[in-house]
Amino acid sequence: MILKYFVASRLWLSLTGFIYAFVIVARDWRAIDRIGADTGYTYVPEAVNNNLLVIFKPFPEYFEISGRAAAELVAVFPIRYHAIASSTVVNFIWVGLGLLIYSIIFQETQDRFVSSLAGLALIVTPHASESSIGNIGMIKFPLTAAIALAYCSSRAILKYPKPIAVISFIAGLSQPILVVASIPLFGFLRSKNNLLRKKVIYLLAIVYGTFVIQIFKVGLDKSIEGRSGSSVKTLWPGMGLFWYSGLFFPSLFVAFLFLFGRITSIRNGKYSQIRNSLCISTIVLTVTCFVMGGIADRYFVAPMTLSWICGILFMADFIPCLKKYKLMMVAIAFTFAMVPVVKWFEAGWYLTSGPTWTSQVDKASEICDENPTAIVELRVSPSGYSEVSCSQIKDK
Repeated sequence: MILKYFVASRLWLSLTGFIYAFVIVARDWRAIDRIGADTGYTYVPEAVNNNLLVIFKPFPEYFEISGRAAAELVAVFPIRYHAIASSTVVNFIWVGLGLLIYSIIFQETQDRFVSSLAGLALIVTPHASESSIGNIGMIKFPLTAAIALAYCSSRAILKYPKPIAVISFIAGLSQPILVVASIPLFGFLRSKNNLLRKKVIYLLAIVYGTFVIQIFKVGLDKSIEGRSGSSVKTLWPGMGLFWYSGLFFPSLFVAFLFLFGRITSIRNGKYSQIRNSLCISTIVLTVTCFVMGGIADRYFVAPMTLSWICGILFMADFIPCLKKYKLMMVAIAFTFAMVPVVKWFEAGWYLTSGPTWTSQVDKASEICDENPTAIVELRVSPSGYSEVSCSQIKDK
C-alpha cells in the first residue's frame, strides 16, 4: 500500500512538472532566442570571463546572485546559443519553483489537484509576460513568490527546512524585499512546537543576515527607496487594465477573501491559517514592491502569484460548503482566472522584438572574419544592444 502511494505520488509530480514545463515553454516560445534589455546581455559574458566569485558582484547596486548563478550555467554554451540557453535555464528554474509551491501546498492540504493548481499559478501568472518570462535578470521575483509562500506554511518549514534555508539565502542576496516576506514567520515563534520555533529562528537569521549584507552594500536610504529615481509611481492617462490590475488586484483580492471568510463559516476552515498568512504577505509585498519598483510589471509577479494561491485555497475551503452550486462556482472561478491568462499568455513585445540572437551572432561572425579585432553590436529586445568583441564571437 505504501509503495503504491509512493509510485502514484511520484507519477503525479512528474506529470505536474511536465505540464509546468510545457506551459512555460509555450509562453516563452516567441522570445526563446532573444535576450531582454532588462537585465540584458550582462551576466553571461561576466560569467564567461571571470571565476565563480563573480556571482557575488552587485548589479547594479544590490547583490543579485540568482541571475548570476543561472548565468554560470548559460556560460557553458557557445555564444551563438546563449539566448536559447538562458531562456531554457530560466524556464526550468520557474518549473522548479512551481514544483516547490506544489510541495508546500501539498504539505498543507494533502490534495494533489489543489497543490498542482497552486504551482500552476506561478507558471501562468499574467504579468510575467511583459518582461519576466525567460529573462535571467528576473529570477528573483518568482523566487520571492515561492519563498514567501514557504514562510506561510509551518508544515513546509518542518518538512523542508534545508531547501527553504538555501532558497532564503539565495533570495536574500538577490534583492532586499525578502525581509518583508518574513513577517508570517514571527507568528510561528509563539508555537508550542520547539522544533518549529528553532527552524523559524534559523530562517529569520538568514533573512535578516542577508538583509544586513544588502544594507551595508547599498545603504539604508537606497534600500528603502529602491529604484525611486527611475521608477514610475503615479498613474498615467490610458494606463490600461494590465497595469491597473497588477497594481491593485492582489491587495484588494486578498482583502476581500479575508473579509468574506471572516463573515462566513470558513473563517475556521482547514486552510484558514495559511490563507490569513498569505493575505498579510501579499499586502506587505505589494506595498514594498511599489515603494521599491513603482508601477513595474516584474514587481507584480510575487504579489499576484500569492493572491492567486490564496484564492485557490479559499475555493478549496468554500466549495465543500456549497451543495448544488458547486459546479457553477467552479465554472465562475475558472472563467475569472482564464481571461487574464489567455489575454496575457505569450511573452510580450518587450521580449520578442528585434532579430533573433542566433541570426545576429551569425552576421557578427561574418564581420569578424573580415576584421578579427572589431567590436560588434548584438541587439537585445526590444531596441537595446550589447557590445561584444570578435574574440568572443570566434570562440562560439
